[in-house]
Parts: sequence; C-alpha cells; structure tokens
Amino acid sequence: MTRQDIAELRSTTLLSHTIAKEQKTATTMGELTRARALKRKIENNISVLVPPAKPTWTHPDPKDDEETSAILSLRQDKNLKWSEITHILNQKRLDAGEQPANLDPSAIYSRFLQHTTRMPQPVREIGFDARDCVHLRHPEQCVDGASGDISVSKTGRNRIKDYGSARELKANMRQMIGAEAQSELESVEKTEKLVEAVAKVERNFWRLVADEMERMTTRLYEPEELARRYHEI
Repeated sequence: MTRQDIAELRSTTLLSHTIAKEQKTATTMGELTRARALKRKIENNISVLVPPAKPTWTHPDPKDDEETSAILSLRQDKNLKWSEITHILNQKRLDAGEQPANLDPSAIYSRFLQHTTRMPQPVREIGFDARDCVHLRHPEQCVDGASGDISVSKTGRNRIKDYGSARELKANMRQMIGAEAQSELESVEKTEKLVEAVAKVERNFWRLVADEMERMTTRLYEPEELARRYHEI
C-alpha cells in the first residue's frame, strides 16, 4: 500500500467519523426540539404546571377591622354560636346606622375562616390506597380487630424480627435513586422521557381527580363533569 493510499484511507475514515458525529448531533437536537415543543403544548393545556406566583396576604389585618375583631373574639373567647354573633353584629350596625344589617351566619363563618390560621395537612400520594395492598400481607398473619395487634405463627417469628420497622418492608417498596444518579436527568434520553411522563399525567389529570374524589366522597364521577364543574366555580 502506497503512501497515497494510506492518506486516502485516513481521509475517508476521518470523513466517516465527521458524518457520524453530525448525524448524532442532528438526532440529539431533534429529540430536544420535540421535547421542548411538547413541553410548551402541555403547559398551555394545564395551569397546574405554571410556576406559582409568590403568595401575598390580601386580607386586611383583623386589628384594623372592628367587625372582624369582634367575630374572632366572640367565637374564640366566648364560644358563641354563629347565629348569636350574627345578631350582635347586625344590632351594632343598626345602632350605628352606617351599614345595612344584612349579615347572615354563613357570611360570619366565612370571615372567621379568612382570618384564622389553618393547620397544614399532608397530601396523600395520588393513586395509592393502603387497602389495595391488604392481599400482600403474610398469610399466617392476622389482625385482631379489638386490639389491632398482629399475630404471627412461630415459623413467622423466626423470619420477621421487628414488625413495626419499615426496614422489614424495604424490599417491597420503591426506592429513590441516589443523589449521584440524579444527574441522569440532564441526558437527552431522560429529558425526553420526563416530558413524555408529564404529558401522560396531563392527559389523565382529571381521571386522577376522579379517583381522589371517590376516596373523599365514595362516589365515582365522570372526569369530564369534574372538569366542567371546576371551571364553573
């Protein structure tokens, strides 16, 4: 093989590598373009995906409102009924002659809720109900309805050491990946899968709402009806 043949072979190999690299780059850019286009589409379809605005306190300070202060005091300090508070405030309005005496118990209750602190409650994972996993318990274990204790056979005692420890259930539970593996989300493949997952949840959003409504009300509503009623509120 002459030097000229070697030079032509090297040139051909370099050209092949360049073409392959350009094709890979084009494929990557195409996947990112599709992912970004899908992301824009689903963000326009559901307001839940829009970043929330910073919370602002829109209600006036109860100390600056005489009626609100009276509602809080009469309910929290004197534990009066809503009808009694309504009568007292309407009478004050009549005596002052400044405002119409048209308050009702529901309006009083609403103003009370607006100016009292609510304790935060944890939100359960959507789609999970512990009752759905009852069939997975050990066949030799049973729950005593009176005491709530779990009785286990002697053979079971040798295998299970701590019945209240979550470590015993670790093998049957989903595990989060480590912090080092989180960097995989930066890859093009995982980015596209992420957008596809969000799109799938968006398509099934009102089905998840229907499932949650069934748990809360024991009634299964049509997802379309839930969406219609929600947007009418």
